Amino acid sequence: MRNHHRTVDRVAALLEAAARRPGGSTLSSLARRVGAPVSSVQKVVDGLVATGYLDERDRRYTLGPAPWMLAARAGVPPVPAVPHDALDHLARVTGLPVLLAARIGDDAVYLDWAGADESFDVALSARVRAPLPDTAAGRVLLAHLPPEERKRIALHAHEGDPAAAAALLETCARIREAGGERGASGTLLPGAAAVAVPLRREGRVTGALSAAAPHAGEVPAGVAQALADAADAWSG
Repeated sequence: MRNHHRTVDRVAALLEAAARRPGGSTLSSLARRVGAPVSSVQKVVDGLVATGYLDERDRRYTLGPAPWMLAARAGVPPVPAVPHDALDHLARVTGLPVLLAARIGDDAVYLDWAGADESFDVALSARVRAPLPDTAAGRVLLAHLPPEERKRIALHAHEGDPAAAAALLETCARIREAGGERGASGTLLPGAAAVAVPLRREGRVTGALSAAAPHAGEVPAGVAQALADAADAWSG
C-alpha cells in the first residue's frame, strides 16, 4: 500500500467533488465532502482557484482549466475517449447499466456510466471509487498491472491471508487468459453479477468497460461479446 499524504488527499478530494457537480459546489458542501472545517478548506480552495485548478463564480466552485491543460500537455489521454452517447447506446443494446472505469492509485474509479436506474445512479454518484479487487472492472485493471504491482495489491487486500492473495492472483491470470472478467459486481450492488473487458491504448490496458445486472443477478448471454466488440472499436 502506498502511503497517503493528508494534504494531497484533501486536495484530490476537493477536485473530485468539484468535478462531480458541473453546476458548482458551495464552500460548505466542499468542506462537508472532505470532513474539514470551512475555515481550513477556504485556504486550500483559494490556492486552487489562484492556480487555475478550481474556478469560482457566484460563490460556487467548479473544476478550473488547469487539469485540462495538464492533460493536453501530456498529449495522450489516459483512457480511450468514449463519448457518453456511445455508452448510452451500448446500455440500450445490452439492456444493462454500462460503466467506464480507470485505475487511480489502488482504486478503480468510474469515469462515466449510462443506463443506470435512479437508485444505482445515486449509489454510483456517492461512491465512484472502489479498491481494485472489489469490482469486476477493477479486477480487469488489476490483472493487467505489472506482476510486482499485482502482488503488492493482492497481499494488501488479503493481509495475513496468503492463500486468499494467491487466489486473487490466480483470478487475474484467468482474466488475462479469458480476455475479461465475469463475477461479482461489487459492494455497490451486493449479489449482482457483472462482466468487464479491458480498454487499450497502444496495446496497454488503461481502462475497463463493464456491464452490471443489478436486479436479475445474472448477465444475459451476448453481453460480454457486445462489450468486447465495443472495447475493440474504442481502443482503436
